[in-house]
Amino acid sequence: MEKLTPPNTYEEWLKYFELLKSSSFVDEAVVMTITKGTFVDKGYIATQFNQQLVETINQALNKRISRFLKDLDLLISLNELSGMVPLFTKFRSEIRKCLFFTKLEFLDSSINEEMEQSVKNQMEQLWNDTVSFLQKQNLECSNTDLEDSLFLIRRIRLFE
Repeated sequence: MEKLTPPNTYEEWLKYFELLKSSSFVDEAVVMTITKGTFVDKGYIATQFNQQLVETINQALNKRISRFLKDLDLLISLNELSGMVPLFTKFRSEIRKCLFFTKLEFLDSSINEEMEQSVKNQMEQLWNDTVSFLQKQNLECSNTDLEDSLFLIRRIRLFE
């Protein structure tokens, strides 16, 4: 296994961004390495860096959302409703890891706060919409397994 070193140059950051975009889950070691990275360029390179960061976060989130919805659909179609709580818990963990950028001390605080709020708002909306959909399904079908899962899912906090 290749030793991970914190990124310091634009090119090194691009490699990590590609890794985050292409991986099916966010590896904790990668997140820890990234948060130790630095970046000091200003001007055009800083603008490009910020654009790449936003693109990476969006692609990483979209990939996790797609997988979550696919897995949720599979659980529902197979009537494996007991697997929903672990699925929501895993999704919460993956989304929180995508907030790695909040630990990057070199980022402009206004950009950091704006991106964090945007991600949190979008993810909370998706979470709430998904739970509402499941609640409607439960009202239509009156399924005790779904009701039990929803009881537990409602207690999971996506963000602190």
